[in-house]
Amino acid sequence: MMKKRYLHVLLCFCMLAGCAAAKEKTEETSSPQASSEPAGSTGMESGGVKDYETYRSAVEAAVLSESFSAGLKRSYDMNYDSGSISTYDMDGVYEQNHELIHLNQHMNADGLQSETEGWYEDGRLYMTYNGVRYYEDMGADQVREVLLVPLGLHVLSEDVTEQIEISTVSQGTCYTVTLRPEKARPVFERIYDIYGLAQYPDYTIEKAVITQTVNGTVPISEKTEFICRLVDQGIEVNVTSRSEAEYISGCTLSLDDRLKQSFKEYVNYTDIDTSAISEADVTSDLPEATATETLKKRLQNRLNYTVQEDGTFFTEFNENESYRFDFANHIFTYSNRTSRYIYNWEGEIGGFGSTCTLDFVSGVKTDGCDESVEQMIRNVRSFMAMELYYCGVSMDDLRVEAKKE
Repeated sequence: MMKKRYLHVLLCFCMLAGCAAAKEKTEETSSPQASSEPAGSTGMESGGVKDYETYRSAVEAAVLSESFSAGLKRSYDMNYDSGSISTYDMDGVYEQNHELIHLNQHMNADGLQSETEGWYEDGRLYMTYNGVRYYEDMGADQVREVLLVPLGLHVLSEDVTEQIEISTVSQGTCYTVTLRPEKARPVFERIYDIYGLAQYPDYTIEKAVITQTVNGTVPISEKTEFICRLVDQGIEVNVTSRSEAEYISGCTLSLDDRLKQSFKEYVNYTDIDTSAISEADVTSDLPEATATETLKKRLQNRLNYTVQEDGTFFTEFNENESYRFDFANHIFTYSNRTSRYIYNWEGEIGGFGSTCTLDFVSGVKTDGCDESVEQMIRNVRSFMAMELYYCGVSMDDLRVEAKKE
């Protein structure tokens, strides 16, 4: 367990550097399978919470496959009664193709920025932390445990549940679960809190909401918000903890020979020169005032997009394939030779020339949408979602801003 502890503390440190509360999370974290929390809870009599059984069966059935991608976000906002504010946030990407795993996390601890990237293969995790490269031997489950956001959907037991709202969204069915504040602490501490609020014995949870979206047996997302209050050295602090995990089924992740060769330069984690870890290696990556402006900035800084004369943001993978963001028209385009597929994030509409138009909200499509074309349009939406994951931007936030223009 020492290896797991070292890596988790390192990641927590780079997110919560400078805080006495930065500590290892010792509670059991989640697996990619749906799990029921808190463990050992007896629950209430059936029917105690309206729609609970519908919720439970739906979320239990939605489990991650062995091949998927995830966009992750985590934040803590600390509002002190003295008037000062501290913010800690992280965005990242987790990709898994069976036993091959890639992860990337960008962290901001009240202005102190850090970045980690890791590749896991054959029982070894190769990590780069602010330019320092090292490796650790561990199992795949341990790799998932060091993430700052738990993977998978978690079935909340009925005795901690106050209310469930069910709604239909473009990607499936959404369950908004409001927890009983007086019973939410075990759930928060066991699964979602990486800051370590349990060290404040008198802290209270004033509001706790978990939103989970599924499409049949496919998990789509899990988002949480816990509003807490505590006293630290005589000062009252309001803490808002949020986490997000959004999933895309299927992943074609692979590891090329050039990258494998570079792993020979990594050192064992016990031999890390901690004095070499510096924020100086990280490009200024703080979010802008809006999701749109943050995306524009990070498309260039993180993904090497270039701004074209027409104002669009463009990148190409080879002589045939490219991506383009047209912010004026809210359109993402995937081009492959002469074929162009688009996704309009404002209207949630995809298309392929005059052949096919697909409305992701209503499901209505034109007659020219054969199965292969429709699937490609859905893939293009996923391509855009992955770019957003890498930039730490929410599709929902982007859509809301587009509708306000």
